Amino acid sequence: MSNQPLAHADEITTQRGRTTITMTDSAKDFGSVVDLSDVSKSRRGAVATYKSGLLSLLGSALKAGKAAAVTAMAVLRSDYSSDEDFRNARQAAAAEIRKHADKLVADGTLPAGTKVSINWHPETGVPQVSIRN
Repeated sequence: MSNQPLAHADEITTQRGRTTITMTDSAKDFGSVVDLSDVSKSRRGAVATYKSGLLSLLGSALKAGKAAAVTAMAVLRSDYSSDEDFRNARQAAAAEIRKHADKLVADGTLPAGTKVSINWHPETGVPQVSIRN
């Protein structure tokens, strides 16, 4: 890539003798006008990703009417320096679990309208997931 300016520029010599280049403030310095048919569009928002192991664990436990102890997502208070960081970590883990449960509902693995309840083990910090009654 070239170090040459892309549009008209003014040279300014600094007190230390260095020359800096600044762009002028005109429309052509910012871009160009394009036809609407040439506008390229990308997808909006993030693409959801899922962990197959978590889908499998939740699917097998919840379909059988049992709870899933998601040990890989344990959140211990001792791992965080503040109560706020600890709560944020729990909320992030809970959101990830709910996202996976919603995917199982969308795929038909769990019945439509299924919602999950997450209870945190007080000593191990493991989220225990069951179907909400």
